[in-house]
Amino acid sequence: MSWLLENWFGTEESLEQVREDIREHLQKESYLGVSGLDRPEQSANRVDSKELSVVLHGPWDSKLDDMEEELLEYIHDQLPPVVRDEVGITPFFTNVTPEGYLVLAFLRNACDRDILLQKLPLVLTTPDGEVVARKTFDMMPFGILGKFVSRPSEFMFRWEEFTRVPEQEVPLTLSYEGKPKKRELTPEKYTDTNGLSEQDLGKYMEHAEDKIEAIPGQVDLQVLDIAAGDEGGLKIVVLFRNGLGKRLEFTEVPIRIHDKQGREVARVRYELSNLRVDPQSSRMWTFYVPEESIKLKQVSPEDCVAYIPQPQQSKDNDTNKGLMQ
Repeated sequence: MSWLLENWFGTEESLEQVREDIREHLQKESYLGVSGLDRPEQSANRVDSKELSVVLHGPWDSKLDDMEEELLEYIHDQLPPVVRDEVGITPFFTNVTPEGYLVLAFLRNACDRDILLQKLPLVLTTPDGEVVARKTFDMMPFGILGKFVSRPSEFMFRWEEFTRVPEQEVPLTLSYEGKPKKRELTPEKYTDTNGLSEQDLGKYMEHAEDKIEAIPGQVDLQVLDIAAGDEGGLKIVVLFRNGLGKRLEFTEVPIRIHDKQGREVARVRYELSNLRVDPQSSRMWTFYVPEESIKLKQVSPEDCVAYIPQPQQSKDNDTNKGLMQ
């Protein structure tokens, strides 16, 4: 078998030894969030593993003999209960191969409806929390994951897909890496956005869903949109991301605007007094470019490109200030 499970399958080990092997290799289950719960892993409403049916698919289908299938189902029955109305990913075996790092996991659907998984973004992390590999797996070839069904799956992270290959003896943990939930980015968090309406805020939150989360250790600003101002001029929506462990105050922000031919449309600098971004968080802000600051006349927002020079951080004794120069 390609999964190298000889330590379990086809041996004369006792069931107690198998239980110990399961406990040794079993990893923490992560959830896709289909229930709508903010922290599904903390839910006490669970379904016993034995209430789910194990269905073999893909490389598992018709490749195991009766004894192997029976042992696989036994392994599944030893798993802890799964959160009701959720889809969980439970890694139960890992192996280092010449091609990469192989993880075997059960996909467990504890919902009373079928689930069609299209893309499954997963990460491998070291014991100290470092992400060493990211990969999005195409799940469409496997079809629908039926209600109250558990399906064993294999996930191969090839060595060339790693950002850093750790030592062989370092254990890696598999977990689901979904997009940030929109409900966590509530409009109330962004009430002070310098004139951004709640309707526009929802639009930009959706537009920036895949990039709104701060990157640990980094500070960056991104232009989300260029639109016509209510009283002429232009409106620039900027996303501030603070991946540091301290709150930042931005005191000045320069913005450069060009048209698609590279001609300068406007060059403006804003002095700020209350734009603060908490540690490991993001914030949107709206900047208005007055009509008199626009050098090219009759230019539409669709023809413009805006950017912000690389931020330079300055500090004083009382606060941490991000001075945009």
